[in-house]
Amino acid sequence: MTQAHDPDTETEVLLASLKSFFFPGGQDAGRLVRGVKTTQHGEMCSAPGARWMPFTAVERIDATQSSFCWEARVGGSKLGSFVVTDAFEEGRGRLVVKLGGLIPLKKFSGPDFDKGEIQRYFSSILMCPPMLLNHSSLEFTAIGNRTLRVRDHSDPTGATVDFGIGEDGCPVTCRAERPRLVGKRSVLTPWSGTCSEFKEWNGLRVAHRIEVCWHLPEGAFTYFREEITSYTLM
Repeated sequence: MTQAHDPDTETEVLLASLKSFFFPGGQDAGRLVRGVKTTQHGEMCSAPGARWMPFTAVERIDATQSSFCWEARVGGSKLGSFVVTDAFEEGRGRLVVKLGGLIPLKKFSGPDFDKGEIQRYFSSILMCPPMLLNHSSLEFTAIGNRTLRVRDHSDPTGATVDFGIGEDGCPVTCRAERPRLVGKRSVLTPWSGTCSEFKEWNGLRVAHRIEVCWHLPEGAFTYFREEITSYTLM
């Protein structure tokens, strides 16, 4: 007689596997962590065929509630650079661009940015695994094929991100349908993030190199690559 599929059991198994990967020395390493602060460097590209622009960034990720703030300086000299703030705070997402960090150029917000930014927060489990232990409103559900879906039950947008979990518990990829800005409108577009290297910091195994892309009809468009240069627990 074939054993019935039990999604609750599968969820528990995948979540336990993920925690074992992120906390190689045990979960005590993450239980008192309220958040993390990272510094990063990398490059980003605004459109297929456009030039890559270098950036340095500081990011703060809350492990107890859905909140993050990523602030980056993009470009070369101080006068010719842009400061980009990408954030989800107090239930709202925003993207702000300032020339030289002073002159406002662009500001985006609204329901689509709320959804897209909380999805970015969910993907930050790769860098802030204490979210798995200390964020009480996160929900995880196995949806088959070693895939774990995460959502925040207090989030009105219904946003989710799916993590593909390897046999060793490693999050192989995270995927979602995210709003992508096309001109003045947003279009739901398949999106994915992958980590090519993990490192251990303060008893946590966290992403060290990350690559992110949109999956367009004409093919995958990688638009963001970063490397973590420092990691601090808060």
